[in-house]
Amino acid sequence: MYSIDLTLNLKTSLQTLFPTPPKTELKCLEIGAFEGKGSILINNYLCKNSNSKLFCIDTFEVEYSKSAGAWVKGTDKAYSIFQDNVENFKQIVGMKGHSDDMIRLFEDDSIDFCYVDGDHNPLQVYKDIKNLFPKMKNNSIVLFDDYLWELNGMKTKEGIDKFLLEYINQYELLFQNYQLAIRIKKN
Repeated sequence: MYSIDLTLNLKTSLQTLFPTPPKTELKCLEIGAFEGKGSILINNYLCKNSNSKLFCIDTFEVEYSKSAGAWVKGTDKAYSIFQDNVENFKQIVGMKGHSDDMIRLFEDDSIDFCYVDGDHNPLQVYKDIKNLFPKMKNNSIVLFDDYLWELNGMKTKEGIDKFLLEYINQYELLFQNYQLAIRIKKN
C-alpha cells in the first residue's frame, strides 16, 4: 500500500524545502518509517554528508495485508522488511519503539529535520510535535505528512492545528496542502 504517490509527494516536498540538497552534516528524524521507502528517499536527498544520520522511529507493529485489503496488527515482519530495505544505507538508524519514548532519547536543540508520518490520530500527532519541539534546532524544518488525512471522523490536521495555534509565534509556515511544513523559530 506504500504508493508511488506517497514517495512522489515526499520527494516534491523535500525539493521544495531544500532546492539544493544540503552538503552539511544533518541530524534527521522520521516518525513512522514503515518499510523504509520514505527513509531511503530522505537519506538520499538530505544525508549527503557522510556524518549525517537519519533516525527512524516506528513500532513496526502494523503492516498492510493485501489479502485483507487493510492495515492489520503485524508481527516483526514489518521490522524485518524495514531492515532489509535499509541495510545498505549506513546512515539510517532504525529505532523500534513508540515515539513518546524514542523522542526523549534525543538532546534538546539537536535535530535539523523531522518528517512526521507516524500515528495519524490527532492526539498522537499533537504529542509527537510537542515532544519533538524542544529537540528541534532553531531554523530546523518539520514536515508533516497526511495533514488532510481523515478516517472515521478522526482528522490528523486537528492535532497539527492545535500545536500551530499554541506555538503561533515560534514557527514559520512554509507550505500547507496534503503535507504541511514549518520552520522552527525559537525565541
